[in-house]
Amino acid sequence: MRKRFKRLIERQRKDYLLKTVTFSTISMLIGFAFALYNGVIGIVCRSLWNGAICVYYFLLAGIRAIIISLHGKEAAGRHKQDAAHRRKTCFATHMVLILMNISLVVPAAVMVTDGRSYTYGLIPAIAMAAYTTYRITMSIIHYRRSRHNANIYVAELRAINVIDSLVAVLTLQNALIVTNGGMTDEMQTLSAWTSAGILVIIAVITVQSFLQIRRDVV
Repeated sequence: MRKRFKRLIERQRKDYLLKTVTFSTISMLIGFAFALYNGVIGIVCRSLWNGAICVYYFLLAGIRAIIISLHGKEAAGRHKQDAAHRRKTCFATHMVLILMNISLVVPAAVMVTDGRSYTYGLIPAIAMAAYTTYRITMSIIHYRRSRHNANIYVAELRAINVIDSLVAVLTLQNALIVTNGGMTDEMQTLSAWTSAGILVIIAVITVQSFLQIRRDVV
């Protein structure tokens, strides 16, 4: 058992794709928990934004699961995709991502313009801050290590991790606003600009990832 564990650790060090999939599996499970957490907050506070984030992270976890499953089958030799099949898979997952990103526009607009007075409390805000810090840190580390890796699964997971981090920033922004007294005129302007900027960056990353993977799949 001990030798098997050592071999697994050694393989993790040498096989970057395996390391990426392991990290993405952990991220998927944490994202699933974060989705449930936002779902509870959305119900308790009647927040459209948190309800939308709940659905968004469930779908993001589903996309991660599909990519990880496909890699696992190929790595085990049970299923080998040709270029056409890979291109179709890439197209399907990215179309879902694009639709998900578009669907964030309405709840983001509601988040900015919502004048209701409510508060999450300090603990939910701290939890969201911790999750956001974790996502940003891990995404930066993963991006730096994988930017020269040409594997399409690594490339798509890399894009998803960055998008995950940016959406977490939006969620933290909303949590901090409602925790510190709600949306003032100044905060509304700032929130509108930052939300729009982040959504544009997410859209650019998604389209760029799709074009890059489509070009590299031959």
